[in-house]
Amino acid sequence: MAKRGSFSAESAGGDEPKVARVWHGVTPRVKRDEFIRYVGGTGMKDLKSTKGNRGAYLFTRDVGDNTEFLLVSLWDSEESIKGFAGEDVKKAKYYKRDSEYLAELEPSVAHFSVAGKV
Repeated sequence: MAKRGSFSAESAGGDEPKVARVWHGVTPRVKRDEFIRYVGGTGMKDLKSTKGNRGAYLFTRDVGDNTEFLLVSLWDSEESIKGFAGEDVKKAKYYKRDSEYLAELEPSVAHFSVAGKV
């Protein structure tokens, strides 16, 4: 048993998400706010309506003239991700106008097992 206040793999059990899907992108800094609104109406909207999705976070960080984006979505299972991404769950999902914002369309995403939480 974990000590009070410490982290434990036992923390991520029961009704907690099991998989984190992580996507990365880069846009010119001047397009940051417009891209955030665009993602809200495309990817984030689709994530929210997909069965098995447990939420998502969009992180930003300005680096020079660019803004990096990290979208982390939480899922019940890799199987549930198929409802959002299709059969090839490791393939990045893009929308019609993404190429207007992004420096490149990175071909894949990363999946991580959720091992615990605090």
